[in-house]
Amino acid sequence: MKITLQLFGLLFLFTAVVTNAQEPLHAPVKKRSFPTNLSGSERNVAQLYQKVLPTVVTIHTTSNAITERGPVQNQGLGSGVLISHDCHILTAAHVVDGSSKIVVKTQDGKKRNATVLFSEKSADIALLKLDVTDSSLAHATLGDSDALAVGQHIYAIGSPYGMENSFSAGIISAFRGFNTLYDGTVSIEFIQTDAAINSGNSGGPLFNSKGEVIGIASSILTVSGGFQGIGMAVTINTAKELLAFEQRPWIGVESVFLRQEELSKLFNLNIPGGLLIQKVAQGSPAGKAGLRGGYIKANINGRQILFGGDIILHIGPQAACHIGCLESVKNQLVDKDKIELRYLREGKEYTTTVDVSEVRKNFLTPQ
Repeated sequence: MKITLQLFGLLFLFTAVVTNAQEPLHAPVKKRSFPTNLSGSERNVAQLYQKVLPTVVTIHTTSNAITERGPVQNQGLGSGVLISHDCHILTAAHVVDGSSKIVVKTQDGKKRNATVLFSEKSADIALLKLDVTDSSLAHATLGDSDALAVGQHIYAIGSPYGMENSFSAGIISAFRGFNTLYDGTVSIEFIQTDAAINSGNSGGPLFNSKGEVIGIASSILTVSGGFQGIGMAVTINTAKELLAFEQRPWIGVESVFLRQEELSKLFNLNIPGGLLIQKVAQGSPAGKAGLRGGYIKANINGRQILFGGDIILHIGPQAACHIGCLESVKNQLVDKDKIELRYLREGKEYTTTVDVSEVRKNFLTPQ
């Protein structure tokens, strides 16, 4: 799945990727014992798969939209990995962003509802938590991606095209650095690998030979849409820095910045600018504060936009007048757990308070 990796807005996310997918039918899996003729290296890899498989999950998402044919539900598919006894799950941001419902299928066959705790599209990382924790579920150990080398063997598990628990092996082909985020406090680094990563693998873990998670599958660089030998995964150290970052400004909103002339033309509004909400993450601070996303698809000057959502006018003391405003307001609100927003809905202005105290945590520390 193609992903555009960019830092844009810091407080708000601007794009979402939706995958139409359905869960295929699966025949019962036959239990197999190891053949006696396995080589030592083959046995080690087979044992690795058995060891880490209980930590891998399949993620099913639902998002809503209104089209010319009426209301539709888009189904998405991805993978993830349990990383704590609190049932936290690491996955890719593009797998869950904009979802109205998230269902996680664990290795015991149960389907469980989950909520997004935070998402960072620039690194394509999101953290989920099962709504009901289960201490019997296994979780993976996080490794150290700084202790990796090009040419090292790595292993990926996910659900490519819905084929659950698919195992592929490859090597680290390169390390790729991209932009930085949060004023340069966290660097984004990706692992390039030839391990097979296809649609549905996104968000799934990459393991080293010890069974430690060293990356989260992000995207494939391809023309056809299928695997062509170049897979990308955000390094686990990038993910860990984001998990530990206690000043994250995420509120769970995807929005499009509209300038004064656009607002005047589309909505007959004479205001400097505003953020038209596209989607609100399920269970996010913005969702709990009652903000609403769009639901009517439209094409404006070649740009796909959802109409019908709230328009954010002020973030704290700052008018949402242009992209630079978002940069300045981030510094003003960095120590605040509650952020006041003024927004427009159906021609009337409202004020709400967004509580981000549950988002600004070090998720590496046991809760």
